[in-house]
Amino acid sequence: MTFGAFDFSDVILVGGTGRSGTTIMGKLLSRHPAVGLAKPSEIRILTYGNGLLDLHLRNRVGRYKHLMVTDNLHLTRFKYRLFNDWWERESKLGGKAGLIQGIQREELQELYRCMRNDWKTNREIAPTRFFRSFVDLQKRSSGNQLWIDTTPANLFRATQIASFLPSVRFIHMVRDGRDVIASVVREPWGPKNYDEGLIWYRNRMIRNLLNSRTLGVQVLTLSLEDLVLQNRIQSLKRVLSFLQIENDSKIQKYFETEVKSEKVRQGRWRSDVSDVATFNARYFAIVAELKKIDPQLPLKD
Repeated sequence: MTFGAFDFSDVILVGGTGRSGTTIMGKLLSRHPAVGLAKPSEIRILTYGNGLLDLHLRNRVGRYKHLMVTDNLHLTRFKYRLFNDWWERESKLGGKAGLIQGIQREELQELYRCMRNDWKTNREIAPTRFFRSFVDLQKRSSGNQLWIDTTPANLFRATQIASFLPSVRFIHMVRDGRDVIASVVREPWGPKNYDEGLIWYRNRMIRNLLNSRTLGVQVLTLSLEDLVLQNRIQSLKRVLSFLQIENDSKIQKYFETEVKSEKVRQGRWRSDVSDVATFNARYFAIVAELKKIDPQLPLKD
């Protein structure tokens, strides 16, 4: 099989800044009989450091980058993360999360064995074939037409992914940046405070929007507020039209009963920020900058 023979039009990658509605979108779409949610819903093997995308690009990342002077050492690092960091981790809700949720270890070992063999003969093909096989394995167990992953970084690396996975599509979830920041400053991986949060949000949104503009019709940009509050029916129609699937009673029921305003915490930033006026002024200056990149960006200015 040549590189051009791979097709990923059945793969939908949801992304955003983080805390922007990717999980809600994944859960909603997974109620449709044609759509299967990745297990885990954020697989990590594609966009995380030393993952498949970095293998494809031959990027050396993290504290090991100075040691990875050969492609074979890079493959070894991928194998380590595959069967350790990404295989099993503690879930925030308790229990186990990771690839263990959606694939048998023996199946993953076979996928890696095939990729290692491909790596010896055609390193351009090996990561792509691995991902195609991984998706196909999960689709066979579910019988779904489409496969969806909700890793937020999907949009941050969208143009790189699009060159790696031909015909892949993206859903870019955007949300009022003040609510995003209010959420991420509470995370150990997030910015330390609201001032840093504004910079963090701006940088990620700029990268996401530039990627979206480059990819054009491969990307649907949707506001969480529109989906949940302001333009619910039309938002759902836009998503289904983008995926080229009809509405279904199961997804409609979930949309009506679970995708509600109380599921999305809004306005927490008002009680957290000491100088609301200054914070708002800085935030809306960022929104104005973002709308120069995408005048149709569904954020209030």
